[in-house]
Amino acid sequence: MDYDDAIRNLPIYKAAITDNWDTVEHIFDIHPNKLDAKITYWWETPLHIAIGTNTSHQFVNKIIERIVDTDVQKLRTKSWWGNTALHYAAKVGNTIDAKLLVAKDPDIAQIVNRDGHTALKLAAKYGRLETLWYLLEVTKDEPGEDGTSPYTGVSGGDLITLTLTASFCDVALYLVKRYPDLVTQKDREGQTALQVLATKPHVFPSGSPLWFYQQLVYTWIPVNIEKASDNRLESFVSKFIMLVAPCTKDIYNMKLKHVQTLKLVERMCSVVIEKGSHAIAWDVLETAVSTAVKNGIYELIKVCVETYPDIVWYEDGGLYLFLSAIRYRQEKVFNLVYQMTGHKVFAATVNPNGDNPLHIAGRLSPLPRLKTVSGAALQMQRELQWFKEVEKHVEPLYKDALNNDHKTPRRVFTEEHKDLLEEGETWMKDTSSSSTVVGALVVTMAFAAAFTVPGGNNSSGLPLFLENGTFLLFIVSDAIALFASTTSVLMFLAILTSRYAEEDFFYALPKRMMIALVSLFLSLAATMIAFSATLAILLQNEISWIAAPVTLFASVPVTLFAMLQFPLLVELVYSTYGPSIFKEKMYGQ
Repeated sequence: MDYDDAIRNLPIYKAAITDNWDTVEHIFDIHPNKLDAKITYWWETPLHIAIGTNTSHQFVNKIIERIVDTDVQKLRTKSWWGNTALHYAAKVGNTIDAKLLVAKDPDIAQIVNRDGHTALKLAAKYGRLETLWYLLEVTKDEPGEDGTSPYTGVSGGDLITLTLTASFCDVALYLVKRYPDLVTQKDREGQTALQVLATKPHVFPSGSPLWFYQQLVYTWIPVNIEKASDNRLESFVSKFIMLVAPCTKDIYNMKLKHVQTLKLVERMCSVVIEKGSHAIAWDVLETAVSTAVKNGIYELIKVCVETYPDIVWYEDGGLYLFLSAIRYRQEKVFNLVYQMTGHKVFAATVNPNGDNPLHIAGRLSPLPRLKTVSGAALQMQRELQWFKEVEKHVEPLYKDALNNDHKTPRRVFTEEHKDLLEEGETWMKDTSSSSTVVGALVVTMAFAAAFTVPGGNNSSGLPLFLENGTFLLFIVSDAIALFASTTSVLMFLAILTSRYAEEDFFYALPKRMMIALVSLFLSLAATMIAFSATLAILLQNEISWIAAPVTLFASVPVTLFAMLQFPLLVELVYSTYGPSIFKEKMYGQ
């Protein structure tokens, strides 16, 4: 190619990207060879450029008609990387022009580029769902230029793993039903479809956390997977829920994806078992379970273990499934496997470095799992919860057993969590120090206000507004502010003078912090009420409407404090007094 042609053919390039056929039609009348000329550095033709815009549909229609009139094979002209115009349509999701191309040349869908990708595979790679569905209809299960079918071997493995990478579980389910052998095929990275699915927590219920009201909608909204193709809510119940909860559509789509994913996993596992080969079952299910345990996808593990119970004995870096759940701090997997197997699968298992299950629980969590809890203090609490939970299940001799480094589990825990303990102590002290100053200020103001009541006192020393109902509100609010702020200061001081032992982070320190924060909030709210009551008393005869705006503005600092501190308080309460992360019953749910 003469690269100067890129300059000479610049008008054609501009017309292709702006959908302006009329300006260059005469050029093609004079020079028909330019219909499939390579007009860019990457050997792209005008058809490549126009289809790649996904907007120049008129230009594409006109140039396809011209090409077909001369030589339909020119529709297959490739760019430098071996991509046809259909490859470009698949990349950008241009279904309209993809249909034009296939209508003129049905076999163009079988062509592969230099990477061995068909247009179908590129649609999956770039996440173009509509185009992917269309190309699935027109791409035949026949050998292409590379001698293999797009649905078999490495090509088939690529197709389904790329589909799952794009989280198109409905497409993957369709593929598995139509081409079951795809389940055991590996892509060019050596991964199976089930293994790739195990890296997608968000397509499973456990990886899609919902607020309380969202969970209610999720639970009650019906999903019919057979009618899901039109993506509509069919039943009266669905329509009613949609009316009262606008977010229903998103939740419906989420639940639909979850249902499709679970059906897909069940179907894949069934196909594996139908092969009747232990080697295949072990290879496919082991890699999937190994990946799923790292991501906490207990639903996938549950189906795999139900399908082939021996998979609990897969070994990953010297750790069996149960021990991996402890190592990666996946409590849902921990609960599931412990209950499903009906026996302590870790009892006879020791890590290569001599660690028993309690040693493993004593080691610091992987950073991604540690960060699921905010704040070093709560992270330390969660680590202690894990250690104590595993300690309840291990044999007594394990509690003081030595590993290859001659360390007990408790010593391993102490050494591994030394830095986290210091960070938790620093966070607790910094929070308490700052809050103590605020509490002390409130104590001072509340104490002084009790002796300088609004309006002053009469000759007998009694407040002048003693009979006023608003004055009673003032005095009660001031008393609450004094008592609550004093309590918060005392609790913050108790935190500051704590010994900060490991066990303190399990219950004592979080409890003190909760009491201190609640007391501080009450003291601030009571102070604002007392201040508002004072203004209302003093100005009630002059400005009668003062109560409403004063109350409104007084609520601002209280609301801000609640918004900023409430999430921390909720997390403290839930982590300390909420339901345990280790469920007594989970299997069969």
